[in-house]
Amino acid sequence: MRLTWPLTGRSKEQRLIEAAIFDSDLAGVVVCGAAGVGKSRIAREALSSAGSRGCEVRWIVGTSSARSIPLAALSSWTESAGDDNLELIRNAIASLTSSSSGKTVVLGIDDVALLDDLSTFVVHQIIQRRAAKVLLTIRQGESIPAGVLELWDGGQLDRLDLQPLSEAETTALVSATLGGPVDPPAADRLWTLTRGNPLYLRNIVEQEVADERLVMQDDSWRWLGDPILPPSLIELVEGRIGGLPSSVSDVIDALAVGEPIELGSLTRITDSAAVEQADIRGLIALAQIGDRVEARLAHPLYGEVRRNRAAATRLRRLRGLIAAELAASDDRDEMHVVVRRATLSIDSDLEPDPDLLVRAASGAVWLWEFPLADRLAAAATLAGGAANAKLIRAYALSCTGRGEEADALLAGIQTGELADVMYGRMAFLQATNRLFTLADPAGAKEFIDEASRAAGPPARSCIDAFLTVYWAAMGKPHAAIESAGKFIWQELPDLVAQRVTAWALALAFGEAGRAGEAAAAAKAGYPVPIRSFVIITDAHIGALLLAGHIADADAPAQTIRERQIEFQAFQSFQVGSLALGRVALGSGRLDAAISLLAQSIETATASTDSNRWRYRCQIPLTTALAMRGSIDAAAARFGALGQLCHPSWRYLDYEYAIAKAWLAAGQGAVSEAIAISLAAAETAKDNGQFAPEVMCLQTATQFGERTCGPRLRELSAIVEGPRAGIAARFAEAMHDDNGTELAAVSAEFENMGDLIAAVDAAAHAALTYRHHDLRGSALGCSARAEALAEHCGGARTPALCKAVERLPLTDREREIVMLVGQGLSNRDVATRLTLSVRTVESHIYKAMSKTGTSSRDELAALLPQRRE
Repeated sequence: MRLTWPLTGRSKEQRLIEAAIFDSDLAGVVVCGAAGVGKSRIAREALSSAGSRGCEVRWIVGTSSARSIPLAALSSWTESAGDDNLELIRNAIASLTSSSSGKTVVLGIDDVALLDDLSTFVVHQIIQRRAAKVLLTIRQGESIPAGVLELWDGGQLDRLDLQPLSEAETTALVSATLGGPVDPPAADRLWTLTRGNPLYLRNIVEQEVADERLVMQDDSWRWLGDPILPPSLIELVEGRIGGLPSSVSDVIDALAVGEPIELGSLTRITDSAAVEQADIRGLIALAQIGDRVEARLAHPLYGEVRRNRAAATRLRRLRGLIAAELAASDDRDEMHVVVRRATLSIDSDLEPDPDLLVRAASGAVWLWEFPLADRLAAAATLAGGAANAKLIRAYALSCTGRGEEADALLAGIQTGELADVMYGRMAFLQATNRLFTLADPAGAKEFIDEASRAAGPPARSCIDAFLTVYWAAMGKPHAAIESAGKFIWQELPDLVAQRVTAWALALAFGEAGRAGEAAAAAKAGYPVPIRSFVIITDAHIGALLLAGHIADADAPAQTIRERQIEFQAFQSFQVGSLALGRVALGSGRLDAAISLLAQSIETATASTDSNRWRYRCQIPLTTALAMRGSIDAAAARFGALGQLCHPSWRYLDYEYAIAKAWLAAGQGAVSEAIAISLAAAETAKDNGQFAPEVMCLQTATQFGERTCGPRLRELSAIVEGPRAGIAARFAEAMHDDNGTELAAVSAEFENMGDLIAAVDAAAHAALTYRHHDLRGSALGCSARAEALAEHCGGARTPALCKAVERLPLTDREREIVMLVGQGLSNRDVATRLTLSVRTVESHIYKAMSKTGTSSRDELAALLPQRRE
């Protein structure tokens, strides 16, 4: 399938080429670059541009087949002169440089190193005489004849080393070619495979589109399945690396199955002279990493091609040699080395080592490489790794959404053969799998209760650890904290303590209002495996935001973002984007929050686990969209939550309620939004989620509720951090109709970092001052609210909309008019607000009388339209 590929990401290079062509001090320019990097394309574009500016252009191509024939490349510009080569040369120069209209002639010569000697001499003479401008291209890494080198050794030509496209440029090029955005995982895979080589990119994309593996889904291009390298691309790559001596091929194939390889190890596995030859040919790249030099293939596709084309026995032998070399190294017991050794060994001719495989499977879990952990643990089981290997494999299966397989594997283990600690680990894993992956909280609780009756003291610790996780997930923080008091966290087996227990403790303490203990639990868990770091960070950030330590939440968010960049395994779940997005939302930076949270959703893969991930990200994204006034988008996101909702993530119920309330408020149903917030606060109170209760009551107050002061004052003595106290002052000022205090509270919210709350407090201050006919103070506060809202990225809250409008409407009248503006009928409005149709009609009539409007549409048009 042929696509139209625009020239993208080369504007700077085009300007440099054009500047050299039109520079009177230069004879032209030589463009150097690797095969496929786009030298010919940019040269042709530059010639086309020169032609449009009044130049006469000519294009010459050097080829291997014509290299042995004198003046073959210039045959179109030469006339027969018998055996007189000098006359041939004169004719060629004259023909190439002549212009009937006196225009500047520009010669483009592609692959100049492939010209025959006479053609090279002609070009040399043209340069020396300045008879025309020249644009030469030359392939990097190829042997260049001495005569060709002389073309630019005199300094008359500028030189441009054309680099591959950057990752961003690669994505932009594919998006422009396909006519739509490319989703981040697909863009990342294309970059990984091609490293910005336009020729390789074109071959892969056209093949994958033709075979319908690269398809448009949900308004973006997504890559389904694994790529199949097209024959044309394989031929291109083999033309670059084929025909090598066997010893050099060994170097390429060793790196294809085991890169990166320390340089000394590579020379021992293969041959030092062969390594030098591979380096001279530009087939490998060396990098100084600390005190060692590591070798990699110069391009990822070299490895893809060799792994598919080389004999399997050859690759198995090389994997075994590399694994043995790693086993003899000083860092052989470092986790990433253990994982590499084991991964190489299972596809080599080495005898399987069950202990190595078990250690490596556990290490792959640490690195969040669950498919690899599954594979290593399965190999360990076959090699005699026994129950420990099965536990690791069950965990890996569960983490990749294969809960039924994990449950069956654990159920098949003979518990009578297990030590008590191992029994506890198995019970914990089976219950956790049922709770999260199988989404069966009732089944998980029933299972753990049954397991606890057969558990001895060591296993009992694992049972209590699971109960800590269970109660935290179900939104019962005090029950979780009570269960946590029955065991010593540091003494739990790895697969328990280092996965979810620290998360549960951080979550429970944070929701109970004990932010200091939540931070301590998070910090205790951070040294453990990567996956724990991911979920612990989410709980840690949540505790800080709930407490009002908003600025402090940025540090763990930035750290997880750095981990995401560092570890490729994170790319399918943009954990850093979620963390930074939540902090942005908590601080009121709505545009940043929406961008980051949308990114975290869009990169989720189609696994079972991604539905839970989408649910986690979709809730704050809905809230952010509603706060900004993008109500249709917020409604669409909220509507999707029903399909994504997870019965074991009850601790998120209050966040879900807040998102629902903001959506209702944005739609104009402010009284409904208040009712939703107050009901969520009551549920949080019953659950002992005191910090979320504060947030729900603060939200209701932002919508205009005036009764939350007494309870918030009680909570200020329970919940750590500045939020509860400021929220209490906010509610009390609303109750007392105290504009001065509301203005002061707005400043306090701004200092705390919650800019949306600062907007609403300032807006309510303006409304209060207006009510007391203090117009100057009212204008000052409304101006402050508008300025803060703009700083938030265009916040559009109900309180702000009321503060900036000048319509003589009551709150109920305004609410009804807003819903009328949404296209609701009088009956629909009555149903939404639990009023009679007659009452709604009465309010509309009064509003029309006050505003002098004569129809529902005219009345609705008085209120500002929502933003999309």
